[in-house]
Amino acid sequence: MDRLIRINVILHSYLREKFPPEAGGRGQVQLPQGSRLEDLAAALDLPKAVHAAVNGQIVRNRQTELQDGDEVRFFHAGSGGR
Repeated sequence: MDRLIRINVILHSYLREKFPPEAGGRGQVQLPQGSRLEDLAAALDLPKAVHAAVNGQIVRNRQTELQDGDEVRFFHAGSGGR
C-alpha cells in the first residue's frame, strides 16, 4: 500500500477556480509518496505555463520531489499575490 503525503496548496489569480470559492484558493492535496511537482500540477489540471514555489522558493524543475507537509504555491507569470 502506498503511503500518502499531504501537500498544502495555494493557488493565485484565476487558478483559484480549481478549489471551491469558500476555500480562498487554498486546499490540501494527497498524493502517493514520491510524487513530484509535475504530478501535483497534473492532479490539479493546471496549465504548464504556471510557475510554482515550494516552501517559499521558486522551483523551475517540475521533477522536484515533494515531501509530506510541503506548501506549494502556483501562480501565473506576472500575476500578483491576490
